[in-house]
Amino acid sequence: MRRWGLRQYGISDAAVIMAAAFALSAVLGMFRQMLIVATFGDGSAVAAYYAAARLPETIINFVAGGALTTALVPLLLAEPTHADQERLLNTVSTMVLSGVALFALVAQLGVSWFVTMVLLPGGDAATQQLTITLTRILLLQPVLLALVSIVSALLTAQRRFTLIATAYVSYNLMIIAGILLARWWPAVGVYGPTIGLVLAAVIKIIIVLIGLRWVEMPLRWRWQPHLPQLHTVLWLAAPTALSVTVNYAGTIVDTSFASQLGVATVAAIYSAWLLTDMPARLLGSAIGQSVFPHLAAAIVERDFPHARRIFGRTTALAVGLTLPVIGLTWWLGRWGIQIVLERGAFDAAAGDRVFVIWQWYVLGLPAFVLTELLSRMLNAMRDTRTPLLTNTAQLGAKWALLMNWGPVAAGLAVPIAHVVTCYAETVVLAMVVWRRFYRGIDENR
Repeated sequence: MRRWGLRQYGISDAAVIMAAAFALSAVLGMFRQMLIVATFGDGSAVAAYYAAARLPETIINFVAGGALTTALVPLLLAEPTHADQERLLNTVSTMVLSGVALFALVAQLGVSWFVTMVLLPGGDAATQQLTITLTRILLLQPVLLALVSIVSALLTAQRRFTLIATAYVSYNLMIIAGILLARWWPAVGVYGPTIGLVLAAVIKIIIVLIGLRWVEMPLRWRWQPHLPQLHTVLWLAAPTALSVTVNYAGTIVDTSFASQLGVATVAAIYSAWLLTDMPARLLGSAIGQSVFPHLAAAIVERDFPHARRIFGRTTALAVGLTLPVIGLTWWLGRWGIQIVLERGAFDAAAGDRVFVIWQWYVLGLPAFVLTELLSRMLNAMRDTRTPLLTNTAQLGAKWALLMNWGPVAAGLAVPIAHVVTCYAETVVLAMVVWRRFYRGIDENR
């Protein structure tokens, strides 16, 4: 078992491992969504559950949504010894976990205002109150997942993807268990999957800590705020964290706009995005995560031609694979929703709402995948500011479209505005990467 968990992978093997993990997780996620809609339909309870995840997800992605991993991997690769890596890892974990715990506590105090004034301004009082309660429970997640992100950075730098993949797959299993509990004991309601989300974070941290023990790098409290490498990590991580937070702020904008059209629209947009996000993660995140340590190592070694070759091949493969996905979605998507989602309280009308929105979301799949890979390339160059600027501009443009044009398109406004602005962001990122590749790759350093 230990030998299996510590195996190091090349690009192709790592891509297969991560793609398999994302695919299996996607299947589990689909089963999870089937159970959710069959159990709760698209009423106010499930709308509260979907909405409650927004604030914790935003905090999680601020501290654990790739920001720390992206910043830590190049620096861990640059550390000359095992002891130096251990010192950096423990210092970062101590400082970051202290900050996240404080941040989560402050968020607990502001939940009521956030839900009623920002997240669900159009919701009824009962839905808002349920959302507040569920959000408070889910705010237990950020500290746990922040530590998962830090440990995963070490495993990624060492190209040990087995436990990372295992942790990723395990996440949906606990959520499914929570939904099954709610089906067996109806009084539990949406608290079942909510508690499942918290337990899923616990399982993930147990898995990656096993890997940390296997590589003989004990986790210790190390308060060393003046460590130069810590400052570099925070300097690199801050823009990425803000960038990811901006992305999730976009989901808050979507939810806020959709809530004014009714809880059924909130649920339909959530389900449609979930269906789109599965192939986006499979093709963008899985390939991006597997290729990232190789890109970072090439940049550290200043082997720029090799970095260009790796990036070109992986980008062509990932983006090319999005085209059949789009075709299959438009051709068989409605049938797939009928087979997978139309169960119990989720009827044909709800399926129609999801499919119409999904058709628009999936048109943006090439942009979603290419943006992920372009951002990874810039991160390998230690440029975390450009993705932040482009994400912020994309959010601002989407908000402007929704405010000015949204009432005309109603429920379709959210996916159309998102896709249009994402393509614009992708073009800007591609221009920046091209300029770095051919006019001085390290000008940002």
